[in-house]
Amino acid sequence: MKSSIQPALKEAGFKMEGYMLWCPTVIKVGKTYHLFASRWPDQYGLAGWTTYSEIVRATSDNVYGPYSFQEVVIQKREDNWDKARAHNPRIVKVGDTYVLYYISSANSTGYAWSKSITGPWTRMDEPAMNLSNPAPLAKSDGSIYVFGRKGVAKNYNAALVFTAPQFNGKYTLINTKENALPDSNQLEDPTIWWANNQYNVLLSDFKANLTGIKKNGGQYFSIDGVNYLPISTESVYNKTVEYTDGSSFEFRRRERPFVFPNEKGEVIALFTACLTKEDKSWIVVNPVKNYLPPSKGK
Repeated sequence: MKSSIQPALKEAGFKMEGYMLWCPTVIKVGKTYHLFASRWPDQYGLAGWTTYSEIVRATSDNVYGPYSFQEVVIQKREDNWDKARAHNPRIVKVGDTYVLYYISSANSTGYAWSKSITGPWTRMDEPAMNLSNPAPLAKSDGSIYVFGRKGVAKNYNAALVFTAPQFNGKYTLINTKENALPDSNQLEDPTIWWANNQYNVLLSDFKANLTGIKKNGGQYFSIDGVNYLPISTESVYNKTVEYTDGSSFEFRRRERPFVFPNEKGEVIALFTACLTKEDKSWIVVNPVKNYLPPSKGK
């Protein structure tokens, strides 16, 4: 995928003065692109997400942006499962319903749903899955597949897979082993899409098991949805962003990748959350030249 990623557009993406932005996820409705993200006041720095994170929606008539803030969608609730924070959104459409997955405390994922992308949103009263960093995939039959991570031991984040017959059904862990990634590889921040008759995942290489560089972008695939293998060991992205004007910028952190595929499963945009050394963050968008993962099932 690395060779298909084009320089980023400085005027694109999503920025908000006075706020940290993290966790991008995008869906197209009609001719409009809706970006959901986590935000919190930048006076608290990156660690502020643990207390102040809320989920917002922004829009653009172009997948690359720039995106304009529209509204706060989800905030934490007292005396409920999401009382700690609302963070790490992922938006999908299931039939005629929009489903917004998000996390609160560690390893607790729930969701809200609406018939309209602008709400109102109905929230569930308890978590649906015991995992974090959900990457949901809505299938044509209405079922849901969720790839995510869980801290299963001290300093060890494993990949887990849950499925449900419908978004509001029971979510069942389907891993036949502790980790869906090979060789005890660890992860953060997966994003998933279906292409070439296989599951495709881009994620943060949490402990440098795949790429050799901690938190660079790593890519995996799976035919059965349970056992994943690498596409390659090459880093898909690193902390340096190249821009269309020929300049570049090295961020302190570049995480939370999200890929936007077209109807053919070709990735046309890569979104990442980027943090400067001065603790400022925003969403960067790289155009991608119609990347289709190689088919490994043939």
